[in-house]
Formats: sequence, C-alpha cells, structure tokens
Amino acid sequence: MHLKGNKKMKLTVRTESLREVRKALMVPGVIYGKSINSISVQANDKEFKEALKTFGKSMTFKAELDGTSHFVYIKKVSTNILRPQEIIHFELHAVAAKEMMSASIPVVLIGKEEFQTGTTYVQQELDFIHCEFLPGEGLSKIEVKVSGLKRGAQILVKDLNVGHGIVIKDNPDTVIVMIREHVIVEEAPAVKVAPVVNVEPAAAKPSDRKEKETRK
Repeated sequence: MHLKGNKKMKLTVRTESLREVRKALMVPGVIYGKSINSISVQANDKEFKEALKTFGKSMTFKAELDGTSHFVYIKKVSTNILRPQEIIHFELHAVAAKEMMSASIPVVLIGKEEFQTGTTYVQQELDFIHCEFLPGEGLSKIEVKVSGLKRGAQILVKDLNVGHGIVIKDNPDTVIVMIREHVIVEEAPAVKVAPVVNVEPAAAKPSDRKEKETRK
C-alpha cells in the first residue's frame, strides 16, 4: 500500500505559479475531503506517476502533508492533450480511517491473446466491478484469467476472489466474461434469372387492312 521504499507520497503546499511548479518537475494538484479543507498542493512528478501506476483511481494510499498523514485516493488526473503522458493537474480525495469507500474497479482479462486465432473469442460483459472497502484496502484492478477456457464457458461475479476487506456490490450472478464461437455466414449462390423480353404485336400491313375491308 506504499510507494517504493515503503514511503508515503509527499505533498507540499503550492505557493508558486503553475509555470514555476512545472519547471521544478512538480505536478500541481489539490487535496480535499471531509477531514480536510481544500488545499492547493504539489507533488514530485515521478512520484505521482508511480502512485498512479500502482494504485490507479480506486485504491487508497498514504500521502503526507505538513507532517500529517492522510489516506487518499486519486480522484482525477488531467493530462496534456498533445502529450498524454504529461500530467498537468491532479485531485486527491482524503478519506477518514473508518470511512467506507465506494469505487468502480476496472476488470483486466489475463490470457485473452490466445483467442486471437481459432474458432472462439472472448466476450467481456463487465468492464468494472463496483466495490466497497475501508481505507488501506481496495484494488487498483481486478484480474480475471480466461486462458484455457472452452466454448460456452462463463465467469460470473460470484466466481471472483478479491480478498479480505472488499465487498462486491454487483449481482453475484452477473456474467463478467464468456467464451463464444465465431459464426461464419456463407453467402447463398446467386440465382440466375432469365431476362424478360416484351414482344410487341406486329403492325398490320396495308394489304391486310384492304382484305379485311373487302370481307366486310
């Protein structure tokens, strides 16, 4: 639950301009919550990216501000549109030690690459699992192994093992993923239709008209 070296992410109150903050390889942000007023802060760019990679946007971790530790999770991250790897601002939500948290934890399928060829494929029905947990618990992602599954196999919410302290709020019988078979539709051979020829009656010859008049 900590950054490398068992450290907390260190925050400092931001007093300089955004330009100066970024020039110093820091990322500007804000921390807020029930137990703390909204404060403009800054964090080391490398350390914040490490926290984002490790904890995602659902897992809590400790951040230190002015010598006080806070349980926080990353609420929002803003990036440069032209350079998505460049973080320009973040929001941290501080939570109380016994405050139950709700989060949508992303589902990551493991082994789906083996279905890229063959007659079956993976159909993912749920992208997120809705969970509740106390600060210090939680997951950044829920991994679901699909390698080796056969056609017709399903994995349901109740099949998950997310560990102690995490409560799944989704219906236990909800399908997360299923293995389906590719359906190949063969086109029926084209039916040849004979062209329709319109035959116009031949025009009567002048001699025929005279013959008819004579008969009358």
